[in-house]
Amino acid sequence: MCLIDRIDVETHAHATEDYDKVLAALINLLGSAVIKLIETNSLKGHYNNPIKVFRLTLRSRNCSNDNIIKSIATRLPSDDKRLLRISLDSRINGNKLYLRFDKQKLYLNNLTLSDSDDVVKVIIHVNPIKLRSSNMLDTLRELGLVID
Repeated sequence: MCLIDRIDVETHAHATEDYDKVLAALINLLGSAVIKLIETNSLKGHYNNPIKVFRLTLRSRNCSNDNIIKSIATRLPSDDKRLLRISLDSRINGNKLYLRFDKQKLYLNNLTLSDSDDVVKVIIHVNPIKLRSSNMLDTLRELGLVID
């Protein structure tokens, strides 16, 4: 049984940012196969400055989302896994886990959790059927995202 049903990812790029570098950060997080799935929308900021929004949704196919999350978990520093464990209550809503990764560090291929504004937002939708027989913490341990 697949552990992850869906992964939603979103980030913003202001006019001062290089859009290719923002896309590179997404590829560094999720792999090059996602490039064709990225949707781009244009918005206007408070002072009419252009903002691009990059979004993608990865739906489960043959448990491929499990592999993506396990890959992220292997690259996530142990300190961030401990932080995730400690802050789990504020990151979970139902079957969803909310993560924010530092976008600038992602561009350099370093995964780091962040609470700043310049982030790549990730929502991991855990399979609700899996949660009937296990709890969220055990599932995240199985994926390698948290350590005690």
